[in-house]
Amino acid sequence: MPPPRYIAKPFYTPPSEALRFLPEGPRLLQNHPDGKGLLGWVAIQHAPDLLEGSINVLNLASLKNHTIPLPGRPGFFCETQRPGIVLVGMERTLIYCNLLTGAIEETGIIVTADERVIINDGLAVDGGLLFGTKHLEFKQAVAALHHFNSATGKVSTVLDGQTCSNGKFLEGTMLIDIDSTPKTITRYHLSADLTQVLDRSVLLDPAALPAFPDGMRPSPDGKSIIVAFFNPDHVANGLAQQICLETSVILCEWELPGSPQVTCPEFVEIDGKVMLLFTTAVEGMSAETRAIAPAAGTLFIAETPFDKMPDFPPLMLP
Repeated sequence: MPPPRYIAKPFYTPPSEALRFLPEGPRLLQNHPDGKGLLGWVAIQHAPDLLEGSINVLNLASLKNHTIPLPGRPGFFCETQRPGIVLVGMERTLIYCNLLTGAIEETGIIVTADERVIINDGLAVDGGLLFGTKHLEFKQAVAALHHFNSATGKVSTVLDGQTCSNGKFLEGTMLIDIDSTPKTITRYHLSADLTQVLDRSVLLDPAALPAFPDGMRPSPDGKSIIVAFFNPDHVANGLAQQICLETSVILCEWELPGSPQVTCPEFVEIDGKVMLLFTTAVEGMSAETRAIAPAAGTLFIAETPFDKMPDFPPLMLP
């Protein structure tokens, strides 16, 4: 018997092709001066020939979106203990950005000098960050998983040999990590300081995955993950799946009509219901596929089987 399937609906369509090109990393904001009901998300790149993107704040009630241009390509952001200030992984460095004024504050922290890679997805953890890089052509295993210690300012390489380090979920010292191009979802047991891999196992056979796994969020009880799949084939609809961490069984699916390149899920609460919001992208899509996928680049919303929200990630030190 196939798993239950929800049909997602378009929720917010960015007004420009620039913002529809590569939306990613949505996060419900918890420390913004304007209050609750705000979603932060990054537009990693505004066009294939532009090396700049933006960070955006979407009001989930009014659907008014505030765009903050950035002088590079942001892979992720996380909130800090300073209201309205987020830490952004941009290009090969970490910076601070003020979501109210757009002001940029350099940290001087350079993650890598390798121009073949840029920072991709990341996750705030107690005492710092776990984040990855991606090879710009998605072909060479020269990317890595990194740990940032916010107290010392030190960046450590936890794992190298990746191609596109993507969605992450940490429970204690167990990390679920996606490497998109080889289509791997792997369970890692890390050292207590989160800087070394002690053991690893593949969660699912890559051949069994429906497309390239991209962004990920844990379920509210932490016993499963919701994975967004980026499908570059000539298909109309997108897909996300809820995968049990203990059994690897597909528990639930979400279908996104007219948008096959799903980049990341995020839990939001709307009208008292726990919903999933999905970002989707136009990046690399042919004109032929775009014709059958007119909702590409749209943010979607869908019902879920959950009745409570997951915990927020920790706030970074200032």
